[in-house]
Amino acid sequence: HGYCITYLEVQDIRRVCPIVEPPIFGTISGVISTEGYQNLQGVSVDLIGLNTNHTAITTAMGGYVFVNLAKGFNLTVTPKLDKNPLNGVSTFDLLLIQKHILGIQPLSSPYKMIAADVNNSKSISTIDMIQLRKLILNIDQHFQNNTSWRFVDAAYVFPDPKNPWSAGFPETVYVQLLSSVISANFVAIKIGDLNSSAKVNTSE
Repeated sequence: HGYCITYLEVQDIRRVCPIVEPPIFGTISGVISTEGYQNLQGVSVDLIGLNTNHTAITTAMGGYVFVNLAKGFNLTVTPKLDKNPLNGVSTFDLLLIQKHILGIQPLSSPYKMIAADVNNSKSISTIDMIQLRKLILNIDQHFQNNTSWRFVDAAYVFPDPKNPWSAGFPETVYVQLLSSVISANFVAIKIGDLNSSAKVNTSE
């Protein structure tokens, strides 16, 4: 017995097969969820770039998508949600802030610390407690210097988890020269909600 090795090269000499061009469009999509992996519905996500200005709303699964985007351009993805500031806020959250300030029970994550910074001063103090109490008592109708929800790029790693303000944490995702399918996920933070009791459906 014997054997041999040969090769076969197939050519489309008559050009019967259609020419498959590489896709000329890109896609940006992502999921917005809390630190506890609860998907947040109803977030307005802005996509801004040269000759580009689109908005998508997250679904019940927390997802959003932008399709048919021209490649080769720089784009920024920015989520926004500023409604129902009392969602998830109670006197128990005041107690948790107080325990953190007194060093009795420090907040366990940088996301909770950002939630406790009610007045957006990049620190946690009794002033945050005062403003949150005014909101609970219906003296204030909204946060004085903050939005109801904040968002952090899910891929971001805090250099100092015990001080999330040691470096400016990214609240947008910057896409440089879009070339294909890009994923841009965010962690949602409900301001004033320290025990993660905020509801995440669109009616809230």
